[in-house]
Amino acid sequence: MNKKEYIPKWEHPKILLIDLEGEAEDVLKKDGYNVLSGSFGIPYKVLKNDSFIPVVMNDTHLPNYNEQEIIVIDLVPPKVSEESEGEKHVSDGENDWWASCSKGIIDPRLCVMNLVNEVFDRILNSGGIFIIFAVQHAFQKLKWGNSNFNKRLIDTQVTHADNWDFLSILKPDNFETRHDHGYEISLVDNQSLLGRLLSEHLNGASFNCTLHRKYYGGIKEDHWTTLARNKYGLDVACSITMEKKKGRIFIFPNLQNKPLFVMKLLKDVLPEISPHLFPDFEGAHWVQRPEYELLEIQILKNEVIQIQEESKQKIETFKAKIEAIRSEMSYLHDLIKETGEPLVAAVKKALEVLGFQKIVDVDQEMKRIGDSRTKREDLQIHDNSPILLIEVKGIAGLPKDTAALQVWKYIAPRMKEWSRTDIQGLSIINHQRNIPTLERENDSLFRDDVLINAEEHKFGLLTTWDLFRLIRSFLKNDWKHEYVKDLFCQCKRIIPVPTHYKFIGRIEKFWEKIGVVGVRIENLEINVGDRIAFELPVEFEEQLVESLQVDNESADSIGKAELAGINTSLTKEQAKKGTRVFKIIV
Repeated sequence: MNKKEYIPKWEHPKILLIDLEGEAEDVLKKDGYNVLSGSFGIPYKVLKNDSFIPVVMNDTHLPNYNEQEIIVIDLVPPKVSEESEGEKHVSDGENDWWASCSKGIIDPRLCVMNLVNEVFDRILNSGGIFIIFAVQHAFQKLKWGNSNFNKRLIDTQVTHADNWDFLSILKPDNFETRHDHGYEISLVDNQSLLGRLLSEHLNGASFNCTLHRKYYGGIKEDHWTTLARNKYGLDVACSITMEKKKGRIFIFPNLQNKPLFVMKLLKDVLPEISPHLFPDFEGAHWVQRPEYELLEIQILKNEVIQIQEESKQKIETFKAKIEAIRSEMSYLHDLIKETGEPLVAAVKKALEVLGFQKIVDVDQEMKRIGDSRTKREDLQIHDNSPILLIEVKGIAGLPKDTAALQVWKYIAPRMKEWSRTDIQGLSIINHQRNIPTLERENDSLFRDDVLINAEEHKFGLLTTWDLFRLIRSFLKNDWKHEYVKDLFCQCKRIIPVPTHYKFIGRIEKFWEKIGVVGVRIENLEINVGDRIAFELPVEFEEQLVESLQVDNESADSIGKAELAGINTSLTKEQAKKGTRVFKIIV
């Protein structure tokens, strides 16, 4: 039985539903929308081997796709066909797509997606909308070529097609999906029109991938809006806007009733978000035209517009300040993520911030004087005695002994060259640089014999993470240069504790309701009016001791072995048992 023909009530928007099963097409047509349905094709089985065979574009139909304005794509692949239906679409001797049989399945959709890419890009950049139900990236090895009289593939060009190829901005260089699956989905905003619609369709929804913007890709941060996340805070739904254009991409997880969701999205949400695509749509909103609107509401609307403009200007000002600070302080992030010359430059900048003035970049100096000898250390500090030779390394794993000890080899030759013995080494290592620093092995990093060698042979060991921490606390607490510069002359594992800090004890208890931390005094004594510092995971938090308690009694001074109750602004997460506490001596 043929489908009933409907005459569109509205010519625009032109809507194409691709691989969306269900009654959405008929219902939308019945309501007057200009809707067509199509398909990228159906995957089919082949004999699993190492050969390539021509791709059969079976059941592919994309009616008038080049003129569409809203395109809905369900990426969930249809059921795999037992065999291809039809034949390859060009004759022998003509170039065609050939697919690898290594997986035993050929997915013609990927070829079709690649072919429509240019047209779909044009639609998006012209203000069109793409609504996508996501699956993770899937790749297929293809060759572009033709066969000779022996049916063998010749003149080939290898490429890798994937199931997001239909839009350039969604290709792997700009956007990626990561394998994940689950059912726990939480909305970022459930008050907006789109948020309310999504909340109605999350029951029974699932996801099989998370969505990620490439930081150095084509999707800018302010063009990406997270709509929903999984229980671990990773995006499973988002919207992407195009720069200086009205085009939008909406990416959703696997909703329980996609046709119904799409229908409501087209009817209730998109006309408000993208009115340029709905020139004839107004609904009951005509009562809100200026000529009918209530005077009090008009006044309030004008105030809203004014506030929005002021807020927009403030936001732009803050964004500019953020970018300026990020640029100025970029060396801090380089300390914990870079290697090679960028890491050396970041270490040099950090040392300058801490007050060192006579720092020599050995590589740059050798280039300047035309010295072609093999480079030794990376940096030198000539501020005072001793002279420091610094070797900087960024590595993916844990430091081997050779990396830690390498700077030692440079000390004796420099002593001979400069005719002086007050020369020490310093090895600065960015270990496990591809792992977030708080998740690295930061404690037992160097073997005992390496630490013994450091003391005996006059060189220090420092991680860039500890240097990062030192800089952060130096800037936050306004330390004097003299409090940190001597640290770099230590012949051991260097701990980022300034010289004016003296260890007094550790946190043993925390009474959150009254904001009191219990510190077991192990060294010195603590007095009302002293300043103390808590060693938090990244920075030192300094505070004034305004009152003391011992055994629920007020005290002016508390000595060794006693539990000192100190009022604090630390949170429960910060005041962890075992946190070291220091007395500030100035």
